[in-house]
Amino acid sequence: MGDLNQLLYTKAVLSGFKGRILEVGSKNYGNTQPFRNLFKGCEYVGIDLEGGDNVDHVVNLEEGAGPVAGRQFDLIIICSVLEHSKRPWVIAEHIQSVLAPEGAVLSCHPWVWRYHKYPDDYFRFSPKGIMSLFPKLQHWLPALYATSIQGEFVSFAENEGIDNKLALFNDDGRKHLPYLQSMMTGTASVATHQILLDRFSRNMKKNPALVPTTQHIRPDSA
Repeated sequence: MGDLNQLLYTKAVLSGFKGRILEVGSKNYGNTQPFRNLFKGCEYVGIDLEGGDNVDHVVNLEEGAGPVAGRQFDLIIICSVLEHSKRPWVIAEHIQSVLAPEGAVLSCHPWVWRYHKYPDDYFRFSPKGIMSLFPKLQHWLPALYATSIQGEFVSFAENEGIDNKLALFNDDGRKHLPYLQSMMTGTASVATHQILLDRFSRNMKKNPALVPTTQHIRPDSA
């Protein structure tokens, strides 16, 4: 399950996708957005640390892939999960072990965010931090940050210092960075990367009225 910007990003990158899908961190808490509804007609498996709505299997990926071990998924969605793990590199390793050779991983994780426990909170991830967790995935779509404004995405790929350009100072001179999530899609396949890149390029719309290198994904076009 994800927030609105994670859902918009997923629509922009994966609209029309067909295949076997694994969602890591799939539990519906009532205030999150369902990814499963985007992929009707697909084989869809949701796993989480605890049972509940939208959870097919209870799995702790720090301990292994459990009932999905040995399977191959064409798409693995993992959003707002890795920051809650003491060993996110172990989770990433197990994700890569069940990813099909032509498959892709969609990852949305906080870079600048408040402390939030589920069951605790350990890490923040820059786009390059996410890339380092998934060394088998050598082909990535242009990395974006999502802000807390619905539909607002700024391009890390075009400007790696864009987060600093968004900073504001209060009356005391204290510097504040906005909430930002790293929005990433990676694959080991050149062919899959090109397909995703073509779709991504069609759906991302430039909006120069906002901050430099800001892009808006329009909900009606995603």
